Amino acid sequence: MRRWPPHSMNAPHPLNASALAPSEALMSRLFDVSPEPVTVTELDSGRMLMVNPAFIQLTGYASDELVGQRAVDLGLWIEPKLRERYIQRLRVEGRVDDYGVTFRSKDGRRLPLQISAALFDQNGVTCLVAVLRDVGALDRRRLQYEAILNNAVVGIAFTRDRVFQHANPRFEEMFGWPLGTIAGQLGRVVWPSDESYAEIGKRAGPLLASCEVFEGEFQMARRDGSVFWTRVRARAIDPEQPVTGGSIWIIDDITDRRRIDQALAAAKEQAEAANKAKSDFLANTSHEIRTPLNGMLGLVRLAMAPNVSAARQREYLERIQDSAEALAGIISDILDLSKIEAGRLSVEHVVFDLHALLVKLRSAYAELARAKGLAFKLEIGAAVPHWVRGDPVRVRQILGNYASNALKFTARGRVDVTVTSQPGGRVRMEVSDTGPGVAPQLLPRLFQPFSQADSSTTRQYGGTGLGLSICRQLAELMGGAVGVDSTFGAGSRFWAELPLQGAPARRERNDEPETSLAELQGARILLAEDNAVNTLVAEATLEQWGANVTVAVNGAEALAAVERSQGAFDAVLMDLQMPVMGGIDATIAIRRRYGALALPIIALTADVLVSERDSALRHGMNDFLSKPIDPDQLGEVLVRWVRRARQANAVERSAC
Repeated sequence: MRRWPPHSMNAPHPLNASALAPSEALMSRLFDVSPEPVTVTELDSGRMLMVNPAFIQLTGYASDELVGQRAVDLGLWIEPKLRERYIQRLRVEGRVDDYGVTFRSKDGRRLPLQISAALFDQNGVTCLVAVLRDVGALDRRRLQYEAILNNAVVGIAFTRDRVFQHANPRFEEMFGWPLGTIAGQLGRVVWPSDESYAEIGKRAGPLLASCEVFEGEFQMARRDGSVFWTRVRARAIDPEQPVTGGSIWIIDDITDRRRIDQALAAAKEQAEAANKAKSDFLANTSHEIRTPLNGMLGLVRLAMAPNVSAARQREYLERIQDSAEALAGIISDILDLSKIEAGRLSVEHVVFDLHALLVKLRSAYAELARAKGLAFKLEIGAAVPHWVRGDPVRVRQILGNYASNALKFTARGRVDVTVTSQPGGRVRMEVSDTGPGVAPQLLPRLFQPFSQADSSTTRQYGGTGLGLSICRQLAELMGGAVGVDSTFGAGSRFWAELPLQGAPARRERNDEPETSLAELQGARILLAEDNAVNTLVAEATLEQWGANVTVAVNGAEALAAVERSQGAFDAVLMDLQMPVMGGIDATIAIRRRYGALALPIIALTADVLVSERDSALRHGMNDFLSKPIDPDQLGEVLVRWVRRARQANAVERSAC
């Protein structure tokens, strides 16, 4: 505080009265607006002559309760002896700085204070002006700042000359230092290397020296040496002394945010790759569908041309059949994948002969292998059970896809199918080949949708790239797994491990007498089908076998035909999706009106969902065939049910 010399109020002064008046007015204004409590007191009497608003607010007294009174008499001084020593020092030294005392406010609160005072002469009377600093308020602010610092969710540290002076608990926790131990450590201890520490010094030093903010995202090091990502913000503490005054550093651990950002970036990259793969897939699929379709249309035109020999027509028709089968395979893959992704495809758990399935697969693919000059071998381990519980259709689909790929990509050598028993009721099936193999960087993509090893694969061998993805998802639906081991340039081994628990042998339908299409000679078949082409094919096929066919174009016509026949039909082939009345509704009506007749009703549908089949069987149908209809399968199913119907009718007639 500036001391007023004793002569300042009454000694001769070069300023005249008019010049002095504004100075007195200025001092009075400063006295009133000072944020610190200020008093003017007669030294000898101790009476207060002036108090400013801050002093009034501090003590709680009104101005007229203070002016003219002695602070001791009001009880402001809790310890009067301290006042005596305070006055004595003033008399001797003329001023006192930061003298610690405790006042009592009007409402009894204790007020820790520091007083700085000086004497001056006022018209021959020695007075003192005292400025009080509320130490309690300072302590409260300090505690508030410490509370903020100690409870901050970010790390905060103070450094000077690149040495830690103080750090809050979050900072030390973040960097793995025990509480209160990082003070005195060099800043190097929180950086991964000398190089990174030096680099930060080069970047931060000039900014801090010019009172600018330094910030960025950096990798920093914990005490145990582990590295993590942080967001850093730093600036000089004292703008007047930016270098020597030290700096404050605010550190936020952003490891989780960076991990999320990286995951989002990876997900975006994967999504973009997936979209590209789907776009490529659509373009490729369009090509794969249009190619056989174009061939089929062209061959049909050629076959219908005049003067075409029977031999050439047969050649055209065989090529049409090959193209149609290829097209059916592509469509089947697309439908399977869409059902899997929609969660609408389920797997069966039935007992079937695994060995018989494998032998049939060998018979189908061995002939294809011979046509390419390849050896084809099936090896079944001795411990593999004959009868297992699982989904035979999906098992064959997986193995068939592996075998087809092996034959497609192998130009010379061999294809081997090996089946072994694994612990836990699992069966491992491997298809190995001597083909070109797959490059290591391409292996992770093979079982992803819409993927092949590379685009040249499509151009050279064709295909949609869905087969292996379907295999993976089918295996996972069954609780199994798939994989591949490959040596680039030396061949591949694709495997599937599936839970196929051994089961007791069951009596197969094949235990019945062997089916013969001759048994359909004279059979009366009701065909309920709304599609004209499907009707033409089915009717012609049945008539080739000697059956008598009645056609209905919807369920209502089928119901009427059954009513008119009075039990004359040996079997009904019923499409499920028809106008007017669907196949299931027609079946329900037939069973409701005529009871559980011996009349077999066989469902025909393009939907291969297990739920659709179960619904058909639950509502009174006897069997289920999926489109496109396999003539061999159609004949086998019809012979079996016509035979049973005739046997049941014979028993009924004999009972009469």
